[in-house]
Amino acid sequence: MHSKTWVLIAAIALIGAYPAFAQDDGSDKKDNPFSFQGPGDGLGYSHMAMPFGYTRIGDKDYISLRIQPEFAFGKFGIGLDVPFLYSPSDGKFRWEEYKGGVGPLRLIRYVRYGVKHQDPIYVRIGDISGSYLGYGLIMYNYSNAVSFEKRKWGLNYDINYDLRYGVEGVYSDFNGFNIFGVRPYVRPLKTTEIPILKTMEVGVTYITDQDKETQIQGVTEMGADLGVTVFQNSFVQILPYMEFAKFMKNDDIKDSVNTIGGVKYKSGQGFAMGVNFRFNFVADVFNMGVKLERRYFGNDFVPQYFNGLYEVNKDGRAMMLPYAQGQQGSYGEIFANLIGKVQVIGGISVPDKMKKTRDAYIHLGLVVPKLIPKVIISGSYDKAYLKNLGAAFTFNQNSVANIRFAYEMYQTGPFVFMTGVDYKWTFIKVENDLKAKKYITPYVGMMMNMPWGDQKK
Repeated sequence: MHSKTWVLIAAIALIGAYPAFAQDDGSDKKDNPFSFQGPGDGLGYSHMAMPFGYTRIGDKDYISLRIQPEFAFGKFGIGLDVPFLYSPSDGKFRWEEYKGGVGPLRLIRYVRYGVKHQDPIYVRIGDISGSYLGYGLIMYNYSNAVSFEKRKWGLNYDINYDLRYGVEGVYSDFNGFNIFGVRPYVRPLKTTEIPILKTMEVGVTYITDQDKETQIQGVTEMGADLGVTVFQNSFVQILPYMEFAKFMKNDDIKDSVNTIGGVKYKSGQGFAMGVNFRFNFVADVFNMGVKLERRYFGNDFVPQYFNGLYEVNKDGRAMMLPYAQGQQGSYGEIFANLIGKVQVIGGISVPDKMKKTRDAYIHLGLVVPKLIPKVIISGSYDKAYLKNLGAAFTFNQNSVANIRFAYEMYQTGPFVFMTGVDYKWTFIKVENDLKAKKYITPYVGMMMNMPWGDQKK
């Protein structure tokens, strides 16, 4: 990878966040100083927010109120999002978020239990944004909520016994049989005293999408991975890994290619090898991780096929496969957590020859709760199908973003009165397609911190 790309990766990490890395290290939770948990499963305490203000969706204005409680009890948590939007222009409420799919059940944003790759049971139901399998060559940072108001209800889980063997999986939508992914894994030498080898983990991945509303159905990918911790002390951990993936030949893609003509299509495959570096500074005050990965692709292969924007245009994504050219590429990611006050992540996937492909992908995120007194800043951003890095920060049909800025005006007891603005670049279903639209919501509101419930305990 060119030096300017590595500079971009480092810069991304300073502005970008989401949950932590895609794989645990093989050590027990109680002895593991590198178990970073990001903000994806809520704020970690029970509270209720009620922002009230003005919302602009596309070119239409609304008066809006959202009731957004989160409850945390040990390993269990639940988050709700109940919207009320009223249009003064026509005197009607907007009910789109209550319609279609699982209906009002969508108002439950998530229900979760446990921490992935740490607790014997981890389950998250609802919005499963940030889902991954293995080390991420097949599925990474997948979201079933690219449409803010048409969020699907899915399942992300990891069940393991003594961190020796287990199974993780993803089911994207309870309203229909869409994405089904599973990865059984085993640490066969964990109970031995063999240095290094006792941390080895081997996994096998199977994932398929049987969405009946798409023209191309049954896109299926399989893979295998292996990782091992070669060095770890209280300050640093080094975990190299490798992962192989292969697409199964799809009849719908084959028929489409035969109709177009002039294109050869077969089952593509790819390979990745990389290293996770994790650092723990000054008694857990500052945690940082760096992931560096080299990728090798054959024809008809797309890395991170199931990513954060996969749900926007599945047919278009599938038809990229027969036109994908074999080449090499790199992936880099930086994660940092500063005393729980700042959590940032920046990740970028770049093929060596960007002009011949549209495989470049960027993911950013940021959570800054009260690093500046009374100020809360958070956000996430994904951009896919990049032909060049200059287009990384232009919003279009290949982008999704969520940005929030809030200021605490006044606090009395458990009640905090706030003002702020939410900005979303999201997708709205128009007829049978998802179209990019922006939500802008200046608001005032109240947050109440409840005196019970804390997932940290």
